[in-house]
Amino acid sequence: MLNVALLGAGRIAGVHATAISTNPGSRLVAVSDINTEAAAKLAAQYGTEARTTDAILADASINAVLIATSTDTHSDLIERATAAGKAVLCEKPVDLSLARAQACQQVVAKNGKPVMIGFNRRFDPNFSALKAALDKGEIGKAELLSITSFDPAPPPVAYIKVSGGLFRDMMIHDFDMANFIMGTAPVSVCAVGSSIVDPAIGAAGDV
Repeated sequence: MLNVALLGAGRIAGVHATAISTNPGSRLVAVSDINTEAAAKLAAQYGTEARTTDAILADASINAVLIATSTDTHSDLIERATAAGKAVLCEKPVDLSLARAQACQQVVAKNGKPVMIGFNRRFDPNFSALKAALDKGEIGKAELLSITSFDPAPPPVAYIKVSGGLFRDMMIHDFDMANFIMGTAPVSVCAVGSSIVDPAIGAAGDV
């Protein structure tokens, strides 16, 4: 049985809490968030306890942490968790800064604990079936890939400001899918954006 602590009690944390709690191989043992009320509420929903991040990382009985905090905290928490001997599943992206993400990668390699970033679409049956069919040559050779993605509703502007925005926080899934399906990294990238649905997102600079 894998004892897992959840760091973060925000937007996606409930999904992760359900996944941990319903998996027969894992147990949700603690929830932490700087919003202590949110942590306590989520912990109560899943029959566990709210604790501080320091207490979680110091607890040797906790095998792994799932990091679902804001993007600007990911690198620091990954480094601290692996230094404390925990395996890590972290929401994407690793950091708002590429240089900081690369530095984090070096620390993780030194600490020697497994870290996985939550590119969950690779495990979607539809995407994995498409990838398998391409690899087997069943549907020919891929020459052009077009991806259209939607979110069910605009995120709060406060979230946009700390997550890196839709381009870094959400479109990162599309970049990962492109790499996964095509089997190669991009040679160059060009981006054009506009804010149509929610003007507040554009005002926050996420275009």
